[in-house]
Order: sequence, then C-alpha cells, then structure tokens
Amino acid sequence: MPAPRSDPFQLSLQPGPDDDHNTATTIRRDRPSLLDQLGIIDTEGWDGPAGTRLLQYLRTELVRPLTIHLGLRGAAASQAEATAWEAVWLEATNPSLRAADSPWGVLWRTARRAVLNEVVATRFASSPRHGWILAAATRRGQEHTPISLEALVAEGWETPSNDLDAHVALILADVFAEASEALVQVGWDAVTAERIVTALADLEPPRDPRSVAVGWRSLASAPGTPPPKPTGRRCSPPATPIPATPAHPWARSPSGTPADPPGTSPSSSKQTRGVTRRRRCSPSTRSSTPPPATTAGST
Repeated sequence: MPAPRSDPFQLSLQPGPDDDHNTATTIRRDRPSLLDQLGIIDTEGWDGPAGTRLLQYLRTELVRPLTIHLGLRGAAASQAEATAWEAVWLEATNPSLRAADSPWGVLWRTARRAVLNEVVATRFASSPRHGWILAAATRRGQEHTPISLEALVAEGWETPSNDLDAHVALILADVFAEASEALVQVGWDAVTAERIVTALADLEPPRDPRSVAVGWRSLASAPGTPPPKPTGRRCSPPATPIPATPAHPWARSPSGTPADPPGTSPSSSKQTRGVTRRRRCSPSTRSSTPPPATTAGST
C-alpha cells in the first residue's frame, strides 16, 4: 500500500526566515524601541522581517487612524493612506530621524502633512502647493471650491454642450455674412473673404486686455495671402552737415562736429546738440503692391 502523500497546505513546523528569535516582535511607541528596530533594519534591510513588521505597524497603527480621524472615508481615505504611508517610509529612512528627541512625533507630523496635502490637492484638483494657495484664497472669499458636474446634474443643471443656441447661431450667421460682404466690397473675392472671417472667428482672445490684435500673422497666412509690406517714412542721416548761421555760429565746428557755444559748458549745450543730430526723413519709395510682372521680350 503506497504511503500517503503529505498535504501541501499543511503548515510547516520548520523555522523560516521570519522566525528569527533575535528580532524584537513588539514595537512600542518610545524612542529606544524605534531606534532598536531601525538598527535591525540596517542589518537586514527593509525587505527583512523587522522592516516588514515596522512598515505594517506604521500603516495600521499610525497612518490609518490618522486618516480616519481627519474625516476621510472610502476611496479618498485609501488614497490618502497610501500617500502618507509612502511619506512616512521615506522619513524613516532619513538618518536625521535617529537624532530627533521624539522620532515618533516626527513620523506622526509627516503622516498628517501628507494626508492634508492629499485632501487639498483632491479638493482643488491641483498640486499640493497650488492647492494650499487656492485654499487660502477660498477662505478670503477670492476663490470658490470646484463643484462636481455630477452634483450639478443631480440638482437639475443641464450638461455642457458645444452646440450654440438657435438664436445666437442666427445672430452670428448675420454678423459673418455682413463681414464677408464688407470685404467683398473693398476688393476681396467671396471665397477668400469667407475664409478670412472664419479664421478671425477662430482666433483666441488676447490674454492681455490691452491687446486688441493678436494672431494677425497667422490670420494673414490662413487664406494664403501674406501681410503687406509696411509703408511709411524712411529716415536717413543728413548727407551734409548743417551749416552755421550768423545767429548761431557755433552750431557746427569747422571739423563738422557740434561745438559748444561761447561761454557755455558741454553740459549746457545738450539740447543744441540734440537739434544738430536730428535725422532727415523722406517718404519711403516702397509700396505695398508688387511691381507688374514683365516678360523677357518686353522693352
């Protein structure tokens, strides 16, 4: 008769890696106990029995009660617990923790700050730093807490839609038609005028309220017509020095450079020098319309 096979689910009585009798199994909330656990972890590593035991204790006895005490429940509590547990673990690896007078207080403060950061970041849908700024502004009445769309729909609000109201769409159609007709009257063809009006309607509003013309380069390139060249006056320095007059013989020195008037210092003749340094402007010969094209055989 064959011998019965052993039950694979039967607990083994042989000592395992977690049955190290040299490792303290009791964790107390005092400084010597925590330092003893950290000293054992330095030898075994955080993957060892002491590290696993300490991390489980921190999660169940420190982080989880704190999360519940701050009023979190459900998924928010689980997320805040995971965030705070990670922050406490990182703080436990900090060498400065062993020099603290109250290392358990340092871990508790780290867990509490992590939970509150998670609460503020979730409430304002932002980073913890920006969330605290928004929270302070909300207390001053400068900001409002974001409201869930599901809550608004449950209260009877309509869901957001990109479709325009029929009355608004009719008004915009009339405005676009009048704008296109105005461009046609000044020389644009109907197709290009419609493209210009459409591109103008798609422009983003300026961020600075002082700006009224934003995106004109992209608007000019949208219908395929580059912006015209600028016209105006072209300034150039005078070709010849300004001659001296009998009333102001000191306006120009014989060498062609401004000279100081008799009996004055260089500082007192700054305005006169500014007059002699003025540029002479003449109308520009450039035109916004290109010259007519010529063929090779034309004379």
